[in-house]
Parts: sequence; C-alpha cells; structure tokens
Amino acid sequence: MYADAVLSVFSQRYSSARDKFINNVETSSIIERLTHHPHPLKGPKNEKLFCDIAWAGNPKAENIIVLVSGLHGVEGGAGSAIQADFVTRYRRLPPDVCVILVHAINPWGFAWASRGDEQGVDVNRNFVDFGSDLPASKAAKIWQELEQGKTDIATVAQDREKFDLLSEGQYEQPSAPYFGGKEPTWSRQLIEQLAAQIKPTKRKQVIVIDIHSGLGPYGFGELICDHPVDSQGHQYAVELFGATVTEPSLGTSSSGTKLGLHDYFWHQQGDNVCFLTLEFGTFGTQQMLQVLSDDQKLQQKGKIDWSDDATMDVKHAMQDFFCPDQKQWQELVLFRGRQVIEMALDGLTEHANHNAR
Repeated sequence: MYADAVLSVFSQRYSSARDKFINNVETSSIIERLTHHPHPLKGPKNEKLFCDIAWAGNPKAENIIVLVSGLHGVEGGAGSAIQADFVTRYRRLPPDVCVILVHAINPWGFAWASRGDEQGVDVNRNFVDFGSDLPASKAAKIWQELEQGKTDIATVAQDREKFDLLSEGQYEQPSAPYFGGKEPTWSRQLIEQLAAQIKPTKRKQVIVIDIHSGLGPYGFGELICDHPVDSQGHQYAVELFGATVTEPSLGTSSSGTKLGLHDYFWHQQGDNVCFLTLEFGTFGTQQMLQVLSDDQKLQQKGKIDWSDDATMDVKHAMQDFFCPDQKQWQELVLFRGRQVIEMALDGLTEHANHNAR
C-alpha cells in the first residue's frame, strides 16, 4: 500500500496535474533541460495551456526513454502521475541513459476533459500521410447506426469485431469519434519536432512508452506493441518485458489494429526504436463508449459552457472514467508504471553491457 503523500501525484484536472509535475521537476536533481510549449488556445478557466518537456539525465546519452502523457487529453492523469512520481524517485540515472518526459502532449484535451484535441481530432489516429489517399474505414458507418438507433452502445461494446471497427479510426466524418483529422495536429507537429531533436538514428536505442487509460481490465497496465511481429522493435519489446507484451495483430491485446497511430510515426524512425503503449484499464468498454458518446454530442453543440451543470456532469464522468479517483486504481497504476520504467532502464543497461563485451 502506498501512503497518501505518494499518491498525491494524481490529479484528474490539467492545471493541478501540471502544477504537481512542474514542482517535482523543478526540485529534481536529474532534470537537465525543461521546455514549455504554449498551446494557441486556453483552458476552461482562461488558463494558459502548455506541453512541458523535461530531459532527465544526459541529453547526449546513447540510449533514450521517452515517456508520453496526455495524447488522449483526458487520459493524461495516469501518465502525469507516473511522470511526476518518476522524477522524485531517482537522484541519478545511468550515464548512458536519458529519460524524456513529455507532459500533456494534448493539453487542450486534458484541460477540457476531452479525448480529442481542439479540432475534435483523435491525435492517436492523426499520424497518416495527408498527402496521399486516406485509409478507408467502417467506423463512421457504425457511429451513424448508433445515432440512428439501428444499434446501441451495449451491443457494440459486446461485439469485439464491431468495437474494433468503430475504434480503428476514420477520416470521413469530423462529428464522429475516432476522427483522425484532415491535417497534422498541433500535438503531432510537436512530436515530430521532438524526434528531430532526439535524432533517433544517432542513438543506440530509443524506447518510447505512451501512457493511456480506459481500455482493458480495471487497473491492469497492458503493454501493447504494434510493431510488425517479425521486426526488431517487436523482438526488443519482448526481450525487455517478456510475456506481458501483447500484440493487436495477433489478437492477444485488448486493443484491435488501428489506423494512424502515434506508434507508426516512431516505427519509421529506425530499427533501433521500440514503441509501446502502456494502457491502464478502468470500467469496461460499454461505459467507455457511453462517456465518449456523451462528450461527442456535447462537442457538437459548439462552445462549451463550463459553468453549466449538464456540461459538468459529462466532463466529470469523463474524468472519473479515465482517471478514477480511487486509491486502489492509483496504487496499481503507480506500481506498474514504476515497474515498466525500471525494466526499461535495466534493459538498456544490460543491452549496453552486452554490446560492450
């Protein structure tokens, strides 16, 4: 059991989560660089929004771990807590490892308690080539069936094939969920800028861990690998984390195959890049679709009135689903987050020692 002081790194709300992260970063002995990237829009209380990127350890290290939180806005609470906890637990890092903490890569979604960004785009479906024909999908059609009453959320949630089709991503209907957009988002462009700074091809190994919540069993931290099963990235993921790694393409994951994932961008950065999604489950697929549907309908009404009781009911339901304010869930998240980071650090150190022999 963790003390309440340890669990105080958790927050459902962007402003307090950012405050905790920045406070811990500024008092940490391992942070070498901290940059604040202002978002063009503001939060519901007119607060400024930022993606904050902290570099822990030697920025020129041969091995890099990138920990990303908040790609799906409202899911940022779990990742933010893991990041804030990390910088308090280490006084030094191995000299050949740098850990980069990308806090709230989609700050608008985090602040406004939405999964998408300010344009209603699912940033984790946005990593496609917009200069070419966009992928076709049945997702928008399933959403239409839901809106027209031809099916219902319970039916879709219980039909794994239909749920996977709905959630794979779509590029036709901006008013439907899982919309991948028409152009690169602000968040995607920031990820691309970070990769250009890291220069993955000049490093020995890069491990990217993108922290999400909502899918899978309550409190379980699933490591999802979308690398092709015959690739170096997949092989290295299994070497690092063993049988805990799941693979959507093999049907071993709570997630189905998707379009336009953040993963795919990093896969293109070199064979020495290993990308994993760390997904923490909460309350099941049916409840997730319900809160997403309610928020989707709210977004379509236009400007959000943060003082409206009905609006707050929807937003609080989103926050409670994706970052439950429950001690048991928080303890499970912190334990698994710590475990995954330590396994990654140990793996990089062992990998370096093995290569030196």
